Amino acid sequence: GYPEDSEFELGDFNADGSINVLDVVALVENILSAGEYNPAGDIEEDGVLNILNIVALVNIILGGG
Repeated sequence: GYPEDSEFELGDFNADGSINVLDVVALVENILSAGEYNPAGDIEEDGVLNILNIVALVNIILGGG
């Protein structure tokens, strides 16, 4: 996870410096496994990681976000 005071790019779930399908895969795995909350995956910024964040992340990758 990320420390509270560190900077992260919203959507860069795996923290590799780019937003792509690998972030979607990591976010889906995190949600399905009830993993640790990661603010980079909370695209909706509602404090919860769920399907809405997956949809929003895919939209960013496809250029609609």
